[in-house]
Amino acid sequence: MILSDALLLEAIERGDLRFDPPVDVEQQVQPASIDLRLGSAFRIFNYGNHALIDPSRPIDFDEFTELVTIQERPFILHPGAFVLGSTLEYVAIPTNLVGRLEGRSSIGRLGVIVHASLPYDAPVLFQDEEGGVAYRPIGELVERRACGRVVSFDPETFAVAYHDVTNWFRELPDKIYEVRLASGRTVQVTAGHNLFTLDRHGNLVKTPTGALAPGTQVAIPKRIPAPTDSQPEYRVLDLLAREVRDKVVCHGPTVDALIRRREPDIRAGLKAAGLKPSYWLRARRLPLPLLEGLHGDTPPLGPNDRLAYKGGRSSLPAIIRVDEEIAWLLGLYVAEGYRRRGQVVISNTDQRLLDRVEAALWGLDQQLYRSGGAITCLSVLLSSFFAGLDMGTGASAKRLPVGALGWPQPLLESLLRGLLDGDGSVSQGRESLWTTSPQLVSDTLHLAARLGRRAVTQRCRPRPRCQPAYVVSIATNEHKVLTTVPLPSALLIDIRTGAGLSQAHASRLIGYTHPTSLNNIEKRQARDAVRGVTLQRIHAAYARVLPGSDRVAPLDKLTRLVEGDLLWDEVTEVVDTGRFETVYDLEVRPGGAPIENFLAGHGGVFVSNTAGFIDPGFEGTITLEISNAGKIPVALHPGMRICQLTLLETGPVLRPYGAGRRSKYQGQREPTASRIELDAEFGAAEGGQGGGG
Repeated sequence: MILSDALLLEAIERGDLRFDPPVDVEQQVQPASIDLRLGSAFRIFNYGNHALIDPSRPIDFDEFTELVTIQERPFILHPGAFVLGSTLEYVAIPTNLVGRLEGRSSIGRLGVIVHASLPYDAPVLFQDEEGGVAYRPIGELVERRACGRVVSFDPETFAVAYHDVTNWFRELPDKIYEVRLASGRTVQVTAGHNLFTLDRHGNLVKTPTGALAPGTQVAIPKRIPAPTDSQPEYRVLDLLAREVRDKVVCHGPTVDALIRRREPDIRAGLKAAGLKPSYWLRARRLPLPLLEGLHGDTPPLGPNDRLAYKGGRSSLPAIIRVDEEIAWLLGLYVAEGYRRRGQVVISNTDQRLLDRVEAALWGLDQQLYRSGGAITCLSVLLSSFFAGLDMGTGASAKRLPVGALGWPQPLLESLLRGLLDGDGSVSQGRESLWTTSPQLVSDTLHLAARLGRRAVTQRCRPRPRCQPAYVVSIATNEHKVLTTVPLPSALLIDIRTGAGLSQAHASRLIGYTHPTSLNNIEKRQARDAVRGVTLQRIHAAYARVLPGSDRVAPLDKLTRLVEGDLLWDEVTEVVDTGRFETVYDLEVRPGGAPIENFLAGHGGVFVSNTAGFIDPGFEGTITLEISNAGKIPVALHPGMRICQLTLLETGPVLRPYGAGRRSKYQGQREPTASRIELDAEFGAAEGGQGGGG
């Protein structure tokens, strides 16, 4: 629960929540937050004489940062600049609260970013508590505080998996930008929201949208695992329109058992509905509304029970279990099908495909009409079921069946085959799908990632009086698309020197004819990226000579790069959408694990959680990461209200932030540069989780 102004004032009066100097209650306490003021100290970065920062080595930030204090003049923040500031207030957070920092809207409208998020309609691949996987707008997830899991990657291993959403945040309005990538993927975020890039040492770097330049490579998924291996199934009644559902007739083992147990009640119910009991009992069929009345809710129908539409000759299983034939059928329908109220039509001139469609529909006990180029299924029930699968109406609105992105891989292979049999082609090295539906483009890019395959999309050349068309190309072997990785040149040098290898010796191990080949890579000769297969080759050579305990630590970074689940896509442009609106964010930190990212956008791009979390027990001024995403300089005046602190109740904390955790930022009184070199992975006993920015 977020503390209201009344609860905030109570916490301050009790001395649980402390500020020095004290906050001005009239000016700084808002309905559910406290405005914090800007201090007079700023830490400026001077990178000119430094090629890189290596977190694994002692870092002397005095070498390339300068601490300046402003007295009677404002600090001028230039466009694109990034500085560290701090709050004027020294803050003490009690152990039963966690703080969250966000920029003030009035400051954000000047282009000054403290942190930011995504617009309401930004799509997120979300698995709900019942296991269903579908796109959901992030704003809907936040407003409903929807429990479930999102696709994220582990920053330590680059392994992609589903992780629990641990919190939801509705932010102040902000300006929305669209990041466009070379593969056709896009994501809409605010200027301060981070995407993930890679530095020369193979370290993951959070880079704000405002700092992205054309050619920068950002993380996207190489593969997305299945959330479950179980066979997917759909309860048909859950997907039928209400006007169809009310006219459904049921038969099968559940109805038979009910008639045996409650025949008098059934006779009475049929008479009350104006129906002839002898006919219905002899047919061993019952109207769904009667079953619902006897059960008090939806009857527990199983896969052997059947549903028919009143007056119709065909029926459907009450539970449809998706097998490879049904998956293929649905894929072909998305590509080549359409529906009316009482019809489902799939068109194709390939008679072998129509034979397969016919067999699949006969397997569902459907009545068919076949012409030379189409199969028509005459069924109100099947038409309504297909509508419930939300596969779109009209070519420009087509999409994959609801939940399909959570299916096991063999079913997705069949689904893709149906798509390609309808509107695709297969050539050497790639499979291509043509469509006029932007949503199907996004779906197919995700589908390729589920299958562990690389996919890109582009818009086809426009034709007069035609809808915009797109082609999605899925690589079936090594191809130039999405095969490069940001060149970790310093990391490669660290591995080689750590193993005690000369450049000539290492070149021979890798299999290069001339040492200059490796030299060109290590010296970044005319390149900022390298082919993934090249890194795999180098990694395999070093892994052979550095087995087990002889491995050097940097080799593990190269391992996660070549064996992890990330690809790297190139930014082509960042566009101002002209939107200024409320934005939203999710926290993904299951069990306290530092995941803090999730997959969002059209086609799937990894974005970070940008909120500044302040751990229970933190004391100190709060370091602020401040950037100017605008086009003109902005004057920052010490003492101005720059950010808002919200406080949330938390459960019991066994080890609060502070001395007991050897926390790195406890007690800070000025803008503090990163102390990442104190983290455990770099040899320190414990670095803490971070707080105060």
